[in-house]
Amino acid sequence: MAFSISSNAAALYRDMELGAKEGIRLFVKYAGSGDSGGFSLGAAPGTPGEEDYVQEVEGLRFFVKPHELWLVDNMKMDYDQDSDRMMCEFPGLA
Repeated sequence: MAFSISSNAAALYRDMELGAKEGIRLFVKYAGSGDSGGFSLGAAPGTPGEEDYVQEVEGLRFFVKPHELWLVDNMKMDYDQDSDRMMCEFPGLA
């Protein structure tokens, strides 16, 4: 299990105020209803637990709870500075 977060994308999270043991929790969000609804990725400060998957990127600790690993498995996140656009590929949703 692994995910890829580019240096440009990780830099967007540097301004989050994190405590010494905290990281950035990636989690599943569901929005909308019916055909207009779908899954997306949320991010918030938090403290990883023993069973959480933790991956360090550019000195930041990103973590995911076990029941949400399906969304980020092989995920690729990048940020294009020219278009100011975040891009995520989620193979788990294919």
